[in-house]
Amino acid sequence: TSLASITIPDTVTSIGRNAFNSCTALVSIDIPESVTSIDDTTFNNCTALMSIDIPEGVTSIGRRAFYGCTSLTEIVIPDQVTSLGESAFGGCSGLTSIYIGAGVEYVSLGDPDGLFSYETSLMKITVSPENPVYHSAGNCLIHTESGTLVMGTNSSVIPADGSVTAIGGYAFRNRTGLTEIVIPGSVESIGYSAFASAPTSLTIYCHSGSFAQNYAKSYGLSYAII
Repeated sequence: TSLASITIPDTVTSIGRNAFNSCTALVSIDIPESVTSIDDTTFNNCTALMSIDIPEGVTSIGRRAFYGCTSLTEIVIPDQVTSLGESAFGGCSGLTSIYIGAGVEYVSLGDPDGLFSYETSLMKITVSPENPVYHSAGNCLIHTESGTLVMGTNSSVIPADGSVTAIGGYAFRNRTGLTEIVIPGSVESIGYSAFASAPTSLTIYCHSGSFAQNYAKSYGLSYAII
C-alpha cells in the first residue's frame, strides 16, 4: 500500500493480527501507551519501517509481528514484555542492535524460525540487568543458569571467565560479518548448525585438544590454536 505513516489513537489497547501486514511503504508509526499487545503478523513485511518505539505497557508481541522489517536497525523490548512469538523479529536483516527487557524469560532460538532469525547485520545485544533468566556479555545473549550462549552477533566476544559452557544451536547462524571467534576451553558443547551460513573467512580460535578444536575439524571450519 501507499500508507507511509500512521498515528494510532490512545483508545486502542491491542493492535490486531495482520493490521499492517505488507504495508511496504510504511516508514513510521506512533503507538500510544495504551497498547498492551501486538498480535501475530501485525507489521509483517513492512520493509520500509525504519524505527519502532514499543510502549512500556506492552506485555505480548505475537508470532512474526515484525517479520521481514528489513529497514529496522534497532529494537528495544520493554521490561513488561513477557510473551514473544516465534520469529517475532525474524528476517530483520538490517537489525544491528537488540535490547531485551527484564520480563523476557524465554527466547526461541533453537530452530530456523527463532525469535531473531536471519539477522545478518547484528552487532550488539544488551539485556536488562534485572532479567532473571538471561544476561548479556561481550555482545552475546547467555542463558545464565545453564551457561549456554544462545545467540551471538558479528562482534561477539565469548566470556573467558568460565561462565559459558555451551553454544546453542543456530547461535551464530547467518552472522555473515563474523570473521573470527575465540571459543574458550570452558565450552564443552556446541549445538546443531551453531555456525550455519558463516562466511568462509571465519576462523575459530581455540585451545589444543579442546571441544572447539574437535568441532571445527568435524565440520571443516578453519581454526587456529591459541
